[in-house]
Amino acid sequence: MKKLLLSLAIASVITGCGGGETLEDVKNDSPPIIPSATVKFDPANSVISVPNDLLMSGTLDGTLNIPGELDDNNVSVPRAAYANPQLALGALDGWSTQTPFKIDLAFPPGVSLDAASAGGPGAVRIFEVVMGASQTDETCSQVPAGIACKLVSELTFGVDFITQGSSDSVAVIPLKPFKAGSTYINVLTTSLLDSEGRSIEPSSTYALVSEEAPLITDSQKSLQAVINSYENAVTSGGQISKDDIIYSAAMTMQSAGQVLGTVKQLLAASLTQDALPRPTVQIPERPVMTVEQVFASRGITGLSPAFAGVQYQKGSVMLPMYLGTPTGTDVSDLSATYWQGLCDSGVAVLGYASSAGASFPTDPISENDGLCMALSGGKLRDLGLDQTKHLTKYNTIPKTQSMANVPVQITKPILPVINAVRVQLGEDELVMPEGGWPIVILQHGITSKKEDMLAITAQLSVQGFATVAIDHPRHGERGVDVNGDGTDDFNASTGSVLSYMNLQSLLVARDSLRQSVADLLGLRMGLNFTGQADLNAQDVSFLGHSLGSVVAPAFIAVANSPLDEQVDPLFNVKSVALASGGGGLASFLIESARFGPFVQGSVLLAAGIEESAEFSAYSQNEALSNCGSLAADQTAFVACAYKEYVGSLTMAGETEKLANIQGVVTQFAFAAQTALDSGDPSNYASAVAALGTPVYMSVVVGDGADNKADQVIPPMVASNPIAGSLPLAKLMGLTTVAETQAPTADPMSYVVKFTKGHHSSVLTPVPTEDSGATAQESAAATTEMQLQIGTFLAARGQFLQVTNTDVVTE
Repeated sequence: MKKLLLSLAIASVITGCGGGETLEDVKNDSPPIIPSATVKFDPANSVISVPNDLLMSGTLDGTLNIPGELDDNNVSVPRAAYANPQLALGALDGWSTQTPFKIDLAFPPGVSLDAASAGGPGAVRIFEVVMGASQTDETCSQVPAGIACKLVSELTFGVDFITQGSSDSVAVIPLKPFKAGSTYINVLTTSLLDSEGRSIEPSSTYALVSEEAPLITDSQKSLQAVINSYENAVTSGGQISKDDIIYSAAMTMQSAGQVLGTVKQLLAASLTQDALPRPTVQIPERPVMTVEQVFASRGITGLSPAFAGVQYQKGSVMLPMYLGTPTGTDVSDLSATYWQGLCDSGVAVLGYASSAGASFPTDPISENDGLCMALSGGKLRDLGLDQTKHLTKYNTIPKTQSMANVPVQITKPILPVINAVRVQLGEDELVMPEGGWPIVILQHGITSKKEDMLAITAQLSVQGFATVAIDHPRHGERGVDVNGDGTDDFNASTGSVLSYMNLQSLLVARDSLRQSVADLLGLRMGLNFTGQADLNAQDVSFLGHSLGSVVAPAFIAVANSPLDEQVDPLFNVKSVALASGGGGLASFLIESARFGPFVQGSVLLAAGIEESAEFSAYSQNEALSNCGSLAADQTAFVACAYKEYVGSLTMAGETEKLANIQGVVTQFAFAAQTALDSGDPSNYASAVAALGTPVYMSVVVGDGADNKADQVIPPMVASNPIAGSLPLAKLMGLTTVAETQAPTADPMSYVVKFTKGHHSSVLTPVPTEDSGATAQESAAATTEMQLQIGTFLAARGQFLQVTNTDVVTE
């Protein structure tokens, strides 16, 4: 897809406006003025703060226009080039719904920002609006794209967002995600002051184009129309006047859910269309094994006798793979494997139809073109218009790159043994329900594998559940052996975490998350066709740990959203249990005690600044004394070396170098969260709450003394109030409890904070070295977590049993 560079897309509409962050004469007779602080706004010289919809100007496929997306021949760069974190933004149809951002200011010497004014209500105001070319508002659909059409509402300071001074900028910090796909206008007002007590001034460019007086050139008039539409929209409610405004900028949030919604529709369509493969879970007849025997084969003994009452089986399911297959064995060979559209973008199709007129082909020109027409109701085509085929709200059909025969793990209760355990527990004996055992889908964490989830199958069997589980893509039995030598080249369970959470290509990381969700949707549907009378595919729940919890909100939101009354029961999930999950992926990864140093070190190595070379040299020399023993483990070695390097800079008082490092990490965080947004659970949490699906969540918050909070996914993140485990629980509408919840008529949703235990306590009582938990405390946490999950799922959210209140807190 050809796209216009920033210098073309933006400068073309403002040529002749001039102006930057310092005031300059725009008329020959302008008198000299005393230098004032201004808002940085000089698009002609690529000086704009992001997010800003001016980067949508001239788009041909509905995505952001980022400098560097075209080569010297005006052709889109190869797909692998989008591994560049900044360039990755060019694959998106909008900005992040949740990452904090800054609006930059310029100050003359001796003048600075009045931090109190920047952190108070009124300095920044945010308005939700409907833009032109709207797909949902008939009136606004007739207004040109890029023009603000009508005001929806103003956001509330302190509820929806807060602000604060940040050096020479104003930082805007969302307190809840913006609505995916919606547009907002950020307004800076005269309440924003400098250290002299004066209002910050608009840049000369903004001052010129915000006036309603006639301008000279067409380019000036174009930008004037855009800015005037912003100001007209936000002032239409009567709560702010144009005299109050020193800056305004629109930001459209990227879409979230449409592509995964299309995946569900394609799965549903496979019921009636032979051309689309229908997932079916195949469970061949094999000699019966127990989970106890499986553990024994791995050298694990001394477990609860209940594991002898859990039958273990293996099956498979064919699932569409939208991730591409790497052609080489280096991690860089994953860069082009992110999802791709099957068709041309709808924006490109409409643009071509408008220009082609009667010559626009109404009949399919190829088999794939016909498929695009059939699957989209004629809205999408494959006419060779779109080189990149980025998936957006305008292009929602992903291309199936391959079909994967995915191993499935199945467990079922063995009644004589399970009932003996239940009698010992004082519980009534079980009888298999008439429709078969209800099912819990299990989903493991990152670098783990489906077999690790067997640790909770005894508790679930005691509660009368069968379970099914698959590996995340590029995990466990789903590793990728490119060269056929019998060893996986890409497997996050046995190799690098980058095989899945690929920091070298954020679009691959995003689509790894989406592939996990797509796989769960396919597995859920495939359970309806097992041919097993002892499995009840009409009664399915879900349990996720860590990464399994991260992908769960998207899975639940899509699976439980109504599609068709005949199809909905095939996807429905009755209740959900999540252990150690979290939202705001980029923020919590950067601040994770376990993964943060590795992420930050990797970012620094790739940043290309002076400190990058210095850190590389430090890693190969000084760091070896304390980190050399970890050299075989890339993640551990980089993390250790980074901590050593930053520690040495801190001891030496190298504040400028530390600031440079923090700067590149902050830039990466913005790009990473923006790129990952459509796979982030925070963007699906409100849908889960609205659907009313009962959700239980456990979070290790620590005891404030020796037992630390979760060291992998922090409960809270200092830099982003939306990120972490507890904010995700809040967004899903979970109620914090610390004692047994009596049976209720309607399902409820709860979060339980554990003072004891660690990130993986739901599966193992053995404490990790970095958790600070004792063996006894860790074992108590595991027992309590598993019991809470079992009773909650068994009651489908109508009851929660809390037995050991010593390991939980309000």
